[in-house]
Amino acid sequence: TNTLEVKSPFVGISKITCTTDGTDTEILPSVDITRYVYIKNTGLKSDGTTSTASGTTLKVETANGYRIIDLAKDEFCYFPHHAEAAGVLQLEASADTIIAEYGYWTKA
Repeated sequence: TNTLEVKSPFVGISKITCTTDGTDTEILPSVDITRYVYIKNTGLKSDGTTSTASGTTLKVETANGYRIIDLAKDEFCYFPHHAEAAGVLQLEASADTIIAEYGYWTKA
């Protein structure tokens, strides 16, 4: 089918302010289950203005700081995430303090 079956817990599309320290912005807790994850770099600073820092990216990292994705302004990703007991995902801005959109849904 063209639908994904999901169950609780889930977090619908939300916004979070990301600093240059990924441990400040954990978006996905550590669990041993598959979740569908959506993340977008809005390109906006925490005050709502556009980030003008050259090459500002949103880094998607695991709990140990291992970077798995870099998103430039207005880029997004949607992927199934399953990392067994190390399933934490956190977001980190490469510069400024930027706003990211995110959501996750637990696979049924």
